[in-house]
Amino acid sequence: MNIEELSVRFGAFTAVDSVTLEVPPGRVVGLVGESGSGKSSLAKAVCGLVPYAGRITGAARAQMVFQDPYASLDPRMTVGASVAEGLPRLRGQARAAEVSRLLALVSLPAELAGRYPRELSGGQRQRVAVARALGAGPDLLVADEITSALDVSVQGAVLNLVRSLRDELGLPILFISHNLAVVRYVCDEVAVLHRGRLVEHGPTEDVVGAPAHSYTRDLLNAVPRLPRP
Repeated sequence: MNIEELSVRFGAFTAVDSVTLEVPPGRVVGLVGESGSGKSSLAKAVCGLVPYAGRITGAARAQMVFQDPYASLDPRMTVGASVAEGLPRLRGQARAAEVSRLLALVSLPAELAGRYPRELSGGQRQRVAVARALGAGPDLLVADEITSALDVSVQGAVLNLVRSLRDELGLPILFISHNLAVVRYVCDEVAVLHRGRLVEHGPTEDVVGAPAHSYTRDLLNAVPRLPRP
């Protein structure tokens, strides 16, 4: 997926200002910045949810996984029905088999297909949301702060899922977060967004290990650290 000179404006306010960025196949690119930096606006533009200026190529079927797993699933629909939303052409046994395959892909048992979101944990719900997005056969997966609403105890499992999807499917992933520690664990590259503009971009270890921009250094300094004994 290639973004060229992308801008998003809401009236007189510019949320994203002339951003150019590539998400290569089989790579996870982290997009980081504080709240209000324009991350979600860029993500929504990539998925066609807000109007934009510029060009986006190679992501005709971008799918987004949202931050809150409690709000992103219809509580009246079973897990199987939610996952099957991306499978309109399949019916009967073929549809049920594909739902089971997608659940297995996100490390969930097929038996969960008959349950409702209220019966699942937050981590399970987020996995269901990922399975539903994968069912649409996306060219690009956009993960918008997908661990920030989860307990710390389950965040690692969801991050491992992102890494496994990259390795098993070769699926390009735009991973949005405000936490550089999370991005360092899961992403191959990092792009830093500040006030709608891209201020730094490069391999994760280069950006995190030797940040060139003062704003990136501020983000790193904001990562909580355990006090030394």
